[in-house]
Amino acid sequence: MSFFSGRSRSANPDIVAILDVGSSKIVCFIGRQEVEGGIRILGAGFHASEGLRAGVVVDMEAAENSIRHAVEKAEREAGLAISAVYVNVSTRSLRSRHIHVNTEFSNAEVADRDLSRVIDTALSEFSEPDHAILHAIPMNWTVDDERGIRDPRGMFGKQLGVDMHFVTAGVGVLRNLVHCVERCHLRVAGMIASSYAAGVGVLVEDEFDLGVTLIDMGAGITTAAVFRDRTLAFVDAVAVGGRNVTSDIARGLTTPFEAAERIKAIYGSALESPDDDGQMVPCPPMGAQDELHHEPLTLLTSVVRSRIEETFEILKGRFESAGIESFSGRRIVLTGGAAQLSGVAQLAEYTFKKRVRVGLPHGLLGLPDTMSGPDFSVASGIIKHVFEKKHEVISGPPDLSGKRARTRRYAGGNFSKSLKWFRENF
Repeated sequence: MSFFSGRSRSANPDIVAILDVGSSKIVCFIGRQEVEGGIRILGAGFHASEGLRAGVVVDMEAAENSIRHAVEKAEREAGLAISAVYVNVSTRSLRSRHIHVNTEFSNAEVADRDLSRVIDTALSEFSEPDHAILHAIPMNWTVDDERGIRDPRGMFGKQLGVDMHFVTAGVGVLRNLVHCVERCHLRVAGMIASSYAAGVGVLVEDEFDLGVTLIDMGAGITTAAVFRDRTLAFVDAVAVGGRNVTSDIARGLTTPFEAAERIKAIYGSALESPDDDGQMVPCPPMGAQDELHHEPLTLLTSVVRSRIEETFEILKGRFESAGIESFSGRRIVLTGGAAQLSGVAQLAEYTFKKRVRVGLPHGLLGLPDTMSGPDFSVASGIIKHVFEKKHEVISGPPDLSGKRARTRRYAGGNFSKSLKWFRENF
């Protein structure tokens, strides 16, 4: 990482930096918590992504160079150098796991130490050595089997339980991503699932409360998150994105990939219109010996629709298998570059039978107009997530050692149990 003369390394805890590491672009925001409230963007930069595919590092050197360029642009604009970043995670290994645990305690008032003991038990129950925990969120508490309790402190009972939601990702993928960032002389201060970040970036208060499904349509991967009662309830990922649409266009229209990307941006739509039959799309040739040819717009539309529809159908099947339809709300919000394609929102409404809108980042001061579209939702959400009050029980970067100490609910005989109880209560 090259640092600029006259620019000091930031040591202000109110200033943070984030990285949105995507398959099409790398985005870096440097922001500050304002005294009067709100988050101000001090510097922003992005660069075309290389060396990444579907959220996975496939070329360490190329990915490192892309990150360096994005960070240097943001540093130059902010007038300071950064040493740590919060990074998104967008990989098909993203998954949700829900665990419910109960612990016995004396028929007394529930205190903070009781909550900590139950949460420690839930953490000890999680055992997936190939996956690291990104988020651990208490969703509901129970006291003597009475469910739906948001805060049990001050209540009386004999049993205390919690429904924990763990969001995890593959350790190998995370290690490579962290190593790539560290090669840029940056420390990873924390990681957040992309769809979670996108939700924080674009959703409004009522959507968080009443239930909503967020679908982030990236270039290499599509991720989803379900929110209910202001809590992240479910995440999933499908290794299909906007780049797959471009590849389908290149094959279907027999044109180079770069030309297919331009054709998608100019003519692409997921829904047919009555005028499509008479309109032709100019397609550059594949080789020097070939000539410019034209293909009907209906062919392009059918190619785009097929891939987008397939992606939505896969997600719909995942939602049904997970049994989340009952609490996922009647609304879907789309983000990501592919969400900007004409007709995508309408196709989502037809597939999911829900109200659909395209989400835009909000709540950030000084966000450049060029970075206020749905394809910058993840970056906006990461920096908002860093500053807002969280209901998570772990913080900082995930443990990637695979050797995290796991406590057992009961360790040893009666003497060990008594000693443990004594330590916790005195």
